Amino acid sequence: MSIKKTQTYEEALEKEERQEELERTKASEFAAFDDAAEAAKEETAREEKARADADLPPDPDVLLEVRHLKKYFPLKKTLAGKVTLSLRAVDDVSFKLKAGETLGIVGESGCGKTTLGRTILKLYQPTDGQIFFAGQEIAKYSPSKMRPLRTQMQIIFQDPYSSLPPRSTVGGILSEPVRVHKIVPREQVKDYVLKIMEQCGLRDYYYERYPHEFSGGQRQRICIARALTVQPKLVICDEPVSALDVSIQAQIINLLKRLQTTMGFTYVFISHDLSVVKHISDHIGVMYLGSMVEFGDKKSIFENPLHPYTQALFSAVPNPNPDVKMNRIVLKGDIPSPANPPKGCKFHTRCPMAMEVCKHIAPAYKEYEPGHFAACHCYPQGEVKGPVKAVSLQEETGRED
Repeated sequence: MSIKKTQTYEEALEKEERQEELERTKASEFAAFDDAAEAAKEETAREEKARADADLPPDPDVLLEVRHLKKYFPLKKTLAGKVTLSLRAVDDVSFKLKAGETLGIVGESGCGKTTLGRTILKLYQPTDGQIFFAGQEIAKYSPSKMRPLRTQMQIIFQDPYSSLPPRSTVGGILSEPVRVHKIVPREQVKDYVLKIMEQCGLRDYYYERYPHEFSGGQRQRICIARALTVQPKLVICDEPVSALDVSIQAQIINLLKRLQTTMGFTYVFISHDLSVVKHISDHIGVMYLGSMVEFGDKKSIFENPLHPYTQALFSAVPNPNPDVKMNRIVLKGDIPSPANPPKGCKFHTRCPMAMEVCKHIAPAYKEYEPGHFAACHCYPQGEVKGPVKAVSLQEETGRED
């Protein structure tokens, strides 16, 4: 028994020495590597790709198409007004979303989820990139030109209390957008609003009440009703259930799904809760430090998560079965600053599978399965031949233990 233990220890020591030797060899390959020049080269390549894609016509089969979208917030300027430092909240994000479908956006706090949603709605002016809504390129639209589209694009905010005016009744809150956008004739406004309230599970006698008289779940229903009064095609749901109890969360999610079925809404659903995203979404996008690191349909993302960051997020989802052991992947270190992201792969400072190349060269954002994109050096960076099986972070961390 002791001999077997000794052999196992020697094998582990030999394996560790081989790994260290391999890392030293790879490090020597990048010893004279110019990170700044490589970063400039990558930035130039991305700009050239964005310019080439800008000439392509919009996809007629989708309601929303985002191409190379960027939103930078200036932090420092020279006396002449030139920006010298920016916070890259959304950095080169692209995706497509068909009418009647739901896209779930997940990621840690500060990864740019909310900024992405607000930029799509033009609540923030995009720094660069294209936004196609129903075939129209709206990224450069002025506020006056966006006004007719406001009825077709709505948002449900995270905090249902602060997003409702405290001095207005529910009837006043819901009637105002109907009157401003002339959804129905003036004499039909109240009946129309009462019908919307009924669809959202709100009693008709709530019409004369104020927001402070309601619970969190009821206030969120009012926010949903407010978004629906103008009959939108696209609704951005910015963590609409994060401030609610679990039982109320289920009611709101089921309400959103029912309304989507009956009225044909298209959702961009932003959330931290992966179990909620799995329940409501058709497609899922995973964001890290402003970039989309993985994108695909729900089945491929949950059954074959490619990016190590996606695997780490999924390992945090609680399992209600007490007999199933949780294999949690704990990421070490803090999230880098979006104002000064790491060179190479943005995730390499926290990735348990980071290689030397990850520190110097950013991975290509490639399609590894039909509709399944990822950006990681663990997978082929050249031509992709056939579906790619995920490199399991659980197995790697298990072997290290």
